[in-house]
Amino acid sequence: MDSQAAATLIERVEREAKRITYPADFPALPDLPTARYCDPAFFALEMQYVFNKTWLYAGHESELLEPGAYKLFTEMDRSVILSRGKDRTIRAFKNTCRHRGAALVTEPAGIAKRFICPYHAWGYASDGELRSVPEAHNFTCLNKAEKPLLQVRCELWRGFIFINFDEAAEPLADFIAPLAAQAESFPFERMVVKRTLRTEIACNWKTAYDNFLEIYHVATVHQKTIAPFLDSKSFVVTPLENGHARFTTRKRIENLYGASDIKGLDERFRSLTVALPRFPNGFTALDPSGFNWMNFWPIGHDRMAVVSTIFGETLKDSDADRAYWDEFSAYQVKILDEDLGLFTTIQRSMREGDLSTLTLSYQEQYLQWYNEHIDQKIGRDNIPSHLRVVPVMTAAFGDEDHPAE
Repeated sequence: MDSQAAATLIERVEREAKRITYPADFPALPDLPTARYCDPAFFALEMQYVFNKTWLYAGHESELLEPGAYKLFTEMDRSVILSRGKDRTIRAFKNTCRHRGAALVTEPAGIAKRFICPYHAWGYASDGELRSVPEAHNFTCLNKAEKPLLQVRCELWRGFIFINFDEAAEPLADFIAPLAAQAESFPFERMVVKRTLRTEIACNWKTAYDNFLEIYHVATVHQKTIAPFLDSKSFVVTPLENGHARFTTRKRIENLYGASDIKGLDERFRSLTVALPRFPNGFTALDPSGFNWMNFWPIGHDRMAVVSTIFGETLKDSDADRAYWDEFSAYQVKILDEDLGLFTTIQRSMREGDLSTLTLSYQEQYLQWYNEHIDQKIGRDNIPSHLRVVPVMTAAFGDEDHPAE
């Protein structure tokens, strides 16, 4: 983003802070059916058409530094090995032996010259090729070249590893392009994984996800942790193609978590918090002092996991680095703890029928936007009429960036 575009964005944030009426050029948002948050049949549709056919964050290349390094992806009852081969290429494989289906890897991460099946000791190289079979003479016409590990589509964007269970899906570059354009000048390449936090919650994945997609609750729930540092009235939502979005909010201080001196950093990252909701289940608020890359994973229709991957630069002093990221992580936990007590009560209200619809404000428009895209992925004809979302934003704007800046 050039200086003129950044200035235009900052001006738009300033205008939003002064707005006191509902925007005349924005459609009225209909209520969302709460059954979408507690119906097992709708959850099954989300899994089939959304999560099994969309690019999903699985890890980061900083977690796989050397050849032979691997990491397991185990969300959504899947088991996928992320492996860096001898050629340094990162691949993804189903954690399934081609003999009888036993899991090859049980440790969450490590270094392995070969993946040896614990059942009958079939051995696979880090590039997935079958290399060894005990008592191979007992198999009729066994051709090891025909039995490699089953690959899962795996592509990288600026160090972030994504997988997709749909062989026919668009390339990651096309899917992520709307978000990539918003973060061109942010120094992702200098950031590595510092901590990973995982919390399971008894609610639908969207119940927790929605909380991070608006700023309306911050003044109430986060009075001492977030509210003092952000001007919530300046919150601007920019819907993007493919169900993504950009949030921009004026900062009250330059860096929320500490000092930062990154040369050439775009002015908007200094004066604004730029947050990027990523369809279907990701969210991050970029800050040069460190950022929390969050993913909201479905476990069942009424249970989910929040996984927070904390990224930042490594300080030269190891003790200072450890202390900084321990404090940063503790702050993230504190913020999440302020929200946690709400999610189960919201889920109960929806489950018991005490709340049949969700009422959305202009600041909560991304809830409408991503739900419209869920319906697009599933196909409206596959959704019972009482569970469909009225596509008012798609009708008004299409699936294009709005506004363009």
